[in-house]
Amino acid sequence: MTHKTHLLPKPKNNNTHIDLNLFNQTTHNPSYASLTDNFEKINGLKDFCIPVNTYFPSKSLMDSLYEKIPSALKYYPSSNNHITEYIASFSNIENPKRIIAGNGSTEIISWLNSIFIKDSLFVPVPSFGRWIEEPINLGIELHTIQYCDDNNQLLSSEKFVEAVLKSGAKNAVICNPNNPTGSIFSRTELLFILSKLDHLDNIIIDESFIDFSSKTPPTIKNDVHLFSNAWVIKSLGKNVGLHGLRMGYAISNENNINKLKKHLPYWNINGISEMLLMLIQEEKPTYDESRIKVIHDTMYLADRFSELDFFKVFPTNSNFIFARLDSQIDGEELRNRLLKDKSCFIRNCENKMGSTKQHFRIATRKKQDVDFLISAIKEEVSKM
Repeated sequence: MTHKTHLLPKPKNNNTHIDLNLFNQTTHNPSYASLTDNFEKINGLKDFCIPVNTYFPSKSLMDSLYEKIPSALKYYPSSNNHITEYIASFSNIENPKRIIAGNGSTEIISWLNSIFIKDSLFVPVPSFGRWIEEPINLGIELHTIQYCDDNNQLLSSEKFVEAVLKSGAKNAVICNPNNPTGSIFSRTELLFILSKLDHLDNIIIDESFIDFSSKTPPTIKNDVHLFSNAWVIKSLGKNVGLHGLRMGYAISNENNINKLKKHLPYWNINGISEMLLMLIQEEKPTYDESRIKVIHDTMYLADRFSELDFFKVFPTNSNFIFARLDSQIDGEELRNRLLKDKSCFIRNCENKMGSTKQHFRIATRKKQDVDFLISAIKEEVSKM
């Protein structure tokens, strides 16, 4: 299969040194640190794997953070109760007592999997790996429903409820928007699901990417406390463009939050994360501007990928797209070629339950980087 393309100049630094066996050692993609020898051999590597806010934080905010890092490292951070007040203020959550802060949203996910979710769990697939591998490793019976290519990766609220009831599962998870498909339920649909499944032990709505879904995201962060069995999981690291700080939180009714707090260390949030939370309190307008820019960049990314007749692009409501590569082109080979020859790191979803090596999640980046990736893909596919 040959596609006409303008050849890119051969990169001065390629990444032929990268060990592709790293992709076989985890159900997630290998970390950027491992691919670059702890950031020593970046060699122009362009990351299209990690969904992150490319417009936040600002340089001035980072300069302020760097200035305060010595104090943040030297002294103990505040307690969880104090930190949740910062989170509530920045994220517009009505009551900080309904929040518990975690060392990344995955810490909260692990606590819920280990303490609250018993016997069985229902998850639409493909999904975020920690909602799949961790419950299986804990001996929790897993029930699933498939997001389908034929249905544009969409799932109705009625079909979800019907499938959960039929499975007999005692707990359920919805990633909203879903990772990696970008599918989303509206706020009305979610409230319908919660009302129909109020008999479950727990129902968890993972809203880690919802700030990049639309100008007015369909969050239920200020509704979740009305349901005795419901939780919302949120990510701050993804939102503010700093995954490495590991910032996330859960929202529920006060009874559930107090139960979970009994199991968390008194100081589970580091001082640098607390310092950032203090600094971003005055940055909410800038943050809103940044996420709107990301949404526009996602639209551009989807449009550019739609030009490639060997990819089917599914509708998305997040800061990434989900696309299926034509079966005549090997997805794993394309990923490897882009990584080694074009220094482009993209997410192949072969290791996700309910997905294949022909499915890709491509993270949103600025237009010039997207243009580079499109040209790189065209060039490599023309050689296959």
